Amino acid sequence: MNILQINTVDSKGGAARVAYSLKNELEKRGHEAPMFVGRKYSDEKNIKLLNNIRSFSGKIRRKLSYWLANDIDIFCSNHILKTQEFKNADIIHCHNLHSYYFNLSTLIKISRLKPVIWTFHDMWPITAHCAHAFDGTIQNNGFFACPSLDIFPPIAWHNEKYLEIRKRNIYIKSKFNIVTPSRWLADKIGQSILNDKPISVIYNGIDTSVFKPYNRDKSRQELGLPQDKHIILVVAKGGASNPWKGGNYAQGAIEAFKGDSRAFFVDLGGNASHTTDQVKVVSFVADQALLAKYYSAADTLLYPSIADNCPLVVLEAMACGLPVISFSTGGIPELIDHKKTGYIARYKDAVGLANGITWMLMRTPTEHTAMRESAVIKIRSEFTLNYMTEQYLELYKSILKK
Repeated sequence: MNILQINTVDSKGGAARVAYSLKNELEKRGHEAPMFVGRKYSDEKNIKLLNNIRSFSGKIRRKLSYWLANDIDIFCSNHILKTQEFKNADIIHCHNLHSYYFNLSTLIKISRLKPVIWTFHDMWPITAHCAHAFDGTIQNNGFFACPSLDIFPPIAWHNEKYLEIRKRNIYIKSKFNIVTPSRWLADKIGQSILNDKPISVIYNGIDTSVFKPYNRDKSRQELGLPQDKHIILVVAKGGASNPWKGGNYAQGAIEAFKGDSRAFFVDLGGNASHTTDQVKVVSFVADQALLAKYYSAADTLLYPSIADNCPLVVLEAMACGLPVISFSTGGIPELIDHKKTGYIARYKDAVGLANGITWMLMRTPTEHTAMRESAVIKIRSEFTLNYMTEQYLELYKSILKK
């Protein structure tokens, strides 16, 4: 088969890593898997720019989109129809279509010529403009309300009515199959303007040949971490670059356990590395094998995200045998079994999050080992890259048969 994927980015970020991993796995199995993107980081020849977001014209598009409050149709992407990659494709597999590189009305033209699958990595298709509606409610028009103009992708003024009308008209004229990486998002779509479209749930998958348990004591020695502490790994970027990751809750938890001699925090993804008596801040880790060692060295992952679907961080940590403490956010409760592979606190409940840390600190070595083993088993049985690819291939084949 020839599967053409379309996404904002090729290899950086959650959605991009899913699409890029799927591309590589499809190619290993003998399929053609070109990509069109708005921002390219890899040097692969069959990944091409559709509209370069990082170019001068791309920066102009981004500014215009914001000030005109329109990220749907102020730029052109119809030229994709004339490319050899599109002409040769058996199926068009879309991922994130927002972020200033794709004119959504092109979806109408694409779907008239080729079968289309659209994987939703966030809520943007069922809101006026925002990637996440948080506590936003479903409106009578079938769209979820965006709580703020500033939520990514931001708009300068209230143009929601126009955006919702345009999306509605495009969806009516387009034919596509929806994939969500969680039942949570599938349920949201079932309430929305898109409830008449075919929906499949295919969870994100990770490479378990990379994300696997390493020896804990040896990993701690290599990374310069204490052997005699309960190490709590925090992946929340301090809340600076992405407030959705709950960095303020993570910092609150660190403060709450300051002075507790049992706990040592490793804050992964900070701007600069430094260490205090109880906290080690490590700058961004790009190397996946090194990241797997940090997961393996820790006892608990603290992931207080307030907007998520099927986060790769949680899957990667569990694949390395790391129990996870998180809020009941999006699809995360589908990944973590409460008090078996981690701890789920109520949404935005800081006290509940702290209770989760206390509960983990009180586990016996035997109980903790059982949790680590259960986490690994769950990922290897349901959330591998191989399993995700198999499910997408089955979906491709079923759509082509029709």
